[in-house]
Amino acid sequence: MSASHRESVTLSVTNLAKRFETTGGRGGHAVEVLADVDLAMHGGEALAITGPSGSGKSTLLHIVGTLDRPSAGRVAIDGTDPFALSEPELARFRNQAIGFVFQDHYLLPHLSVLENVLLPTLAAREESRGDGADGDARARTLLDRVGLGHRLTHRPAELSGGERQRAAVARALINQPRLLLCDEPTGSLDHDNAQAVGDLLAELHAQSQAILIVVTHSDELAQRFERRASIIEGHLREVAGA
Repeated sequence: MSASHRESVTLSVTNLAKRFETTGGRGGHAVEVLADVDLAMHGGEALAITGPSGSGKSTLLHIVGTLDRPSAGRVAIDGTDPFALSEPELARFRNQAIGFVFQDHYLLPHLSVLENVLLPTLAAREESRGDGADGDARARTLLDRVGLGHRLTHRPAELSGGERQRAAVARALINQPRLLLCDEPTGSLDHDNAQAVGDLLAELHAQSQAILIVVTHSDELAQRFERRASIIEGHLREVAGA
């Protein structure tokens, strides 16, 4: 993508807070997981977020990915506040603008690798009434790039853990998202496969110029990112000079 396209993709998080209501004891109270979180990113940038378990890393990622709603504050993706959209509009926006990679690959066991990668294209295909040829070609190209071009018709159970996660990466990229969000993408992999998936994310991100945010417990993975931050007591703290 050109530099102008890179700058056109933006993510803005302002004064974000997330509280969970609890019950029990002498009455309920609110637990604040995130407080006054600010974050600004442009296309082509990559950020690793670290922090102890329960610190709010995944909560922040899920809010940015519109899977959860903030208690306060604002998220804007290319100037659009996704939480101001109707539910159908939000689902469409999420499908078209955001790609997800989770620790558990969430591949459907009864579908082939190719069919799993094509799943996010189905909604867009229905709206455009297209025949899906472009999506099919793109899926095959992505699977070639992640080293699974010879595994198109295999089921997930026939793949190794590293291969399943590579298929999940291809699926996340199939709709050419503006945001690529990864929640512990190497957490269930051995060291060699974790390195391979880290290499793959870096390579594909550099080519796509999407905004990449990875939540990880792995210092080795985090060290590969141009920007790094931690969540401490609900606040996002970016590491200076990372």
